[in-house]
Amino acid sequence: MTACPPARPKFNFWTLFPMFWLMFLAYPILGFFGDVRPLGEWLLFWGILAGFLAVYAQVFFFRKAGIHWALAGWAYTLVAYAVLFPVVGGGVTAFLIYGGSIIGYQARVSLALWLAVFNVMVMALPFYSGSYTLEDLAWLGPNMVFTLVAAYANHASYRRTVADQRLAQVQLEKEKLAADAERERIARDLHDILGHTLSVIVLKSELASRLAERDPARAASEIREVERISREALQEVRSAVRGYQGSGLSAELARAKVALDAAGVKLNVTDSLPELPLQTEASAAMLLREAVTNIVRHAHAKEVWISLAPVGGGHRLTVRDDGVGGLNAEGSGLTGMRERLRAIGGTLERRGEGGTTLTAQFPAVQDMPVSDLVRA
Repeated sequence: MTACPPARPKFNFWTLFPMFWLMFLAYPILGFFGDVRPLGEWLLFWGILAGFLAVYAQVFFFRKAGIHWALAGWAYTLVAYAVLFPVVGGGVTAFLIYGGSIIGYQARVSLALWLAVFNVMVMALPFYSGSYTLEDLAWLGPNMVFTLVAAYANHASYRRTVADQRLAQVQLEKEKLAADAERERIARDLHDILGHTLSVIVLKSELASRLAERDPARAASEIREVERISREALQEVRSAVRGYQGSGLSAELARAKVALDAAGVKLNVTDSLPELPLQTEASAAMLLREAVTNIVRHAHAKEVWISLAPVGGGHRLTVRDDGVGGLNAEGSGLTGMRERLRAIGGTLERRGEGGTTLTAQFPAVQDMPVSDLVRA
């Protein structure tokens, strides 16, 4: 299967890290400013440099990778070197290093290494033609090695990015299948719980209506039976809703530990879990699940801290990680949890300094009627 280019990432420290390597453009720039230049050379140099920055941004910042962009970027740097070497001199060797870096960002490792070797050979040509001396090998040799290393390292980075993207896609598909299965289960449960019961209620209500005038005592008995059946149905619905809410915060915490361990993230639970009202526990479990999912997918964290403590008659759940942080746009999961907490009088706060911190404040509530549980 052909590897697909990685999707355009959200901007954070790691996606902007390629800017660090642009510092090597100082070599051709300083070489250019070393002499007085005519206007034509100024236009040529800065035009080629602007084109290079555009290609570099497309590959490393906007992730328009794959074989076509990698080859185009590699060829551009080769042309830039050939055109500017007579003008600037050895400083433009940086373009050959960038070419090795760019060609590595695609799926074929053999292509990356062979073209990086080609760049190394081009780098050595001025030495054989007499443009370089033996003293120049002191900086030329490390540049050759760095060109090969950059090609292989960026190829490995590309493969890992593609693998992470595919893993995330598989996870989304699994979640969709699980959601579909859950909807089917709920539909079956509702049919089993309410189908027969509502039919009995309708029949007994019709019977009570017919008996109301000629046999009031029996009609009253049928109405009482309808009331009894209705209460039983209500209790069954309540039990079903509790089941849909999940198996509780303790079970969700155990699942979180499994997921975080699999992702190589250390979990720290800083407080013992207090007894919670039904609605609070259901909301806390769902928030914990969403927070852990986001940490595993996006945070690049090494450690997570979870605490739940009574505060002002209610409870406060805090989930903090030491990942990349930031305040990127919230997904539907966190938006839904914010609305759910607002519906019961709670709040959700998110901070992005030094990682991500989610703080959920739950109000002081007791177990609520089923209608309120469903709305929340």
